[in-house]
Amino acid sequence: MEQQAYRSPNEAGQRGAFLLAAVEKRGIPTNEHVRAVLGALSQRGELERGSTTIQLDIPRKLWMEKLANAGQNPEIATNDHFIVGHVYISCSADAEPIQAHLRQLCKQFGFVLLFESIRPSPDENTLFWQIALFPSDVFSLSDRLFRLMAAMESDSYVRVASFSHTHVIYKAETLTQLLREPDISHPFFASAAAFAYVGQAGSPLGDRRLGAAGILIHSARTSVSTIETLLYTYGYSLFEAAGLAFIPEAAKQNGLLPLTETCGLFAAALEQEAIWVSDTAETLWKTDASSCVFIASKPYSDTAEPLAPGQPLALIRSADGQIQWLDGTRFRQEVNARLSNRRTTDIPIAF
Repeated sequence: MEQQAYRSPNEAGQRGAFLLAAVEKRGIPTNEHVRAVLGALSQRGELERGSTTIQLDIPRKLWMEKLANAGQNPEIATNDHFIVGHVYISCSADAEPIQAHLRQLCKQFGFVLLFESIRPSPDENTLFWQIALFPSDVFSLSDRLFRLMAAMESDSYVRVASFSHTHVIYKAETLTQLLREPDISHPFFASAAAFAYVGQAGSPLGDRRLGAAGILIHSARTSVSTIETLLYTYGYSLFEAAGLAFIPEAAKQNGLLPLTETCGLFAAALEQEAIWVSDTAETLWKTDASSCVFIASKPYSDTAEPLAPGQPLALIRSADGQIQWLDGTRFRQEVNARLSNRRTTDIPIAF
């Protein structure tokens, strides 16, 4: 798809960063969808030297092959509770005792290790330890994964990119390095949705891992700790947390004290939910293509339409891949319905 040479009023403020999300309309994971997303990122040549983060669905067919080659039952990869972890270990550390400690942590948190491999990451500054696990039970699964990651990262030589039963996250210092990752070039590497960020130092936009699996893109005005606290201390969903943090009427209508956050730019994808919202005009753009919907921080094509300031765009993906899009009105209705059905609506008045 040819890119438009349009320059929005906010392009100077976002120079050096690019946010792109792409959702396959049928909800069917394909390798072609991944290729299209990587191709769209490659078109932005000015960001070639920027650090790259990409979140995709767990490529289950690829993991069936990995498990089979490891002597495991490949059908485990199709289970909704099958977990993939992406862990980076500093090359300056002795990896073997660190791996032994991390394996023990997995066991302590109630996970059975099914597969592991370790290889130099594409930038060769870290070792990429890729593991697959299955829970001994599914009680508080996302919360346990979040706590496990925090325990792993208590070691200063360890950084976790993702630990999830729905998504995987790959990171590299440049897009070129990311494209050298063996998984990404594998023909079985497939996804129905992708959330990618390419950024350079000094950009007002930044990315970070959100919880056990999600990726969050934010401006400096967004308090990520607020969202994580609502998710993992108070048990709210991504929609509820975003609604409480950034939509004062959503909190007020449910008898809650609204949080004093400004949105800036907020885009997040966690498990089966995603949301985009900005309080500035022409900062996020939507392109409705033939097979995909693209959301980007710069016009992706000559048919791109800007999202209205302060009006969220959100989606829910069902277990069978069905996509439900929610505009600002429907998002508020969904948040209000969820909050009204909670047993308790207590939230902290300050963070």
